[in-house]
Formats: sequence, C-alpha cells, structure tokens
Amino acid sequence: MTSAQPPRRDVAPQAQEHPGAGRPVGPHTGPAEPPQFWLRSGPMLPQRTWQRSTRSPIIIISSLAAMALAAVAVAALLVGTVNRTSFTARGVVVCPTAQGQTLRIAPGAPVQIYDETGDELSTTTLGQRESGDDNQCEMPFRAGDVASGRDGYVVRIGDVLQETVSESALSSGVVLRPVP
Repeated sequence: MTSAQPPRRDVAPQAQEHPGAGRPVGPHTGPAEPPQFWLRSGPMLPQRTWQRSTRSPIIIISSLAAMALAAVAVAALLVGTVNRTSFTARGVVVCPTAQGQTLRIAPGAPVQIYDETGDELSTTTLGQRESGDDNQCEMPFRAGDVASGRDGYVVRIGDVLQETVSESALSSGVVLRPVP
C-alpha cells in the first residue's frame, strides 16, 4: 500500500502485501532481530610500528623538499627583480651633416643617459660609422644596466645633442637625429 491510495476492499489483504513489507520472510515466523554493526570483542589489533619508524625520515625529507622549493622560489624572484630593474639601452645617431657637429659627434663620443631628476644612469661611447637604412650614415651605441621604471630618460651625446626618450624607445633602439 502507498500513502497516496486508499486500501482496496475487494482484494484479500494477504495478496496485497509485498514480501518483506511487514513480516520477515523465511523459515522462522517470529520477529526478526535488528542487525548488529559492531565488532565482536577479540584480541587487540597489532600495533602499527611502521608509522613510528617512518615518521622521522618522512618529516626530514619533507622539510628538505620544502626548503629546496623555497630556495628555487627566492632565486626566481631575485632573477626576476634583477632583470626587471635594469635593461640595455640601444640606439643609433644619424651622422650629422653640419660641419661643426661632424667634429663633435663622431665615433668614440661620450653617450650619457640620465633619468628625469638628473641622476646619471649609464655611460658609453658611440660606435663606428655604419650604413643604415636608406644608405645613411649611423653610429650605434649600447649601454647596459640602465635602471628601469623611470618616467623619462635624457640621452646626451657629447655636449651637442640632448634628447628626452621613453624606456620602450631606449630598450627597442632609439634613432637620434642631430638638428643642423
């Protein structure tokens, strides 16, 4: 029987019952005992000595592995910080056409890079004359370990040319053209 339907009066009550629905099925007709879910008492279980004998080596190995991972993380942070805080400034100076500038902007002329506050960040010299794009004369320069993260950089070539450039322009290669 279900609770949603009323009992039928035309059918005998024994035909309506399902096996196991109210009475135990089997050779005995008395009430069934409830099942027992606990263990019978018996001898003590053997102690797990392997846990005691392996605890110290596991702790030591885990500690060493954690320290190794921490050292790798610190090294990665240091390398990332060093690489992030400095860059290599690259660029070329187009050879001047004015007679007075040709003598002062020549291979070996000093190239100084300053930040926006006037602090000198790096110094290098102009390289030898080369043919650049459109067969024009260019003198390259490269200055390492320029501090990054500044608002602007001032590139000074000798005492003739001075120009303000961005970090992205310096890191990708700036082209400086002296004004005649």
